Amino acid sequence: MKLAIDRTIRIPPYQQIARQIRESIIAGELEEHAPLPSARDIVRMTGVSLATAQRVLNELKTEGLIYSLPGKGSFTAVSKDRIPSLIHIFLPSTKLSFFMEIMNGVYDALQGKSIELKMHSLNTDKLIWNWKTIEELEEAVKNHEAVIFIEEVFDSVRTTCLRAARQIPFVTIEWILDGACSIINDYENSTYNLMSYLNGKKNCKSFLILKGRDYQYNASMKMAGFAAFSKRIGLEEGKNLFYMDTDFDAITAYKSVNNFLKDHELPDAICCANDYEAIGVVGALTENGYLSGKDVQLVGYGDMTDKTTIYFPLTTVKQNLKEMGRRAVEQLLAKAAGEDSSPEEVVLTELIIRKT
Repeated sequence: MKLAIDRTIRIPPYQQIARQIRESIIAGELEEHAPLPSARDIVRMTGVSLATAQRVLNELKTEGLIYSLPGKGSFTAVSKDRIPSLIHIFLPSTKLSFFMEIMNGVYDALQGKSIELKMHSLNTDKLIWNWKTIEELEEAVKNHEAVIFIEEVFDSVRTTCLRAARQIPFVTIEWILDGACSIINDYENSTYNLMSYLNGKKNCKSFLILKGRDYQYNASMKMAGFAAFSKRIGLEEGKNLFYMDTDFDAITAYKSVNNFLKDHELPDAICCANDYEAIGVVGALTENGYLSGKDVQLVGYGDMTDKTTIYFPLTTVKQNLKEMGRRAVEQLLAKAAGEDSSPEEVVLTELIIRKT
């Protein structure tokens, strides 16, 4: 076994070393009762003090991952039952109905099961996961617990998720992570069908697409559906097909459409990345003297149930969020029990047509 520490990061050396040994044990790279490096071996490989090396071994022993025999050294312990007693839920906000609908499915699936939930929330719809998130994920791994992670992460937090998914039951919702089971919508198919409706039933020939954060998996897959249908009917970007950057919220959608209308004619249809964006678009259209449903076809995505999104009858794509939460728990428990679990579970959407 090779061990190393990185002194350029803020994680203490003993935690880095313990994490490397822990990952090897939980990932099955070391057999049960396999010999481990001694404290002096750890000192030689990493340059830490003998006290630090001993702290590593004591911590792993407390976790039940290793045991010691006097005069013989330390060894990997017998694997524990991996059915989790606690599931960590990481989600951007506990205030938006979008995420709470997913949680309703989680609660339903856990009825009658003696499994606790621990929520980790940003209390914002922005993706600003940070070092605290990394520490919380590493704590879940250390305690052999399980994780459901809602909405995509990047950079160092994604790296931590990848490591965790190798060691504990891990499910993602709305994005895909190697090693985890991912619960996703049929994003590409849903936006393709939405364009088919607008073109075929509403005779729309020109489109403005609000992209959301198109670097995210769910937004990029929606864009793929728009692009596939646009190619089929011969739309030309910059002529009768336009894309604008937004951030899944009303204010950026409002600004984008206002800016668009300064230089372009009103398109036949405006497709929003979610229903919140549609609210901002209505404001921009009204300021410019247009009515959605009369002058332009306006569509959302998500069929969100917040009070701010139900004041007008918006045509939208309904995501079965509760079903996503339910399936996340099912797949998580299957992984924990060592049963076959799907790397990806697709939950179907439905086009909801209203008289917008």
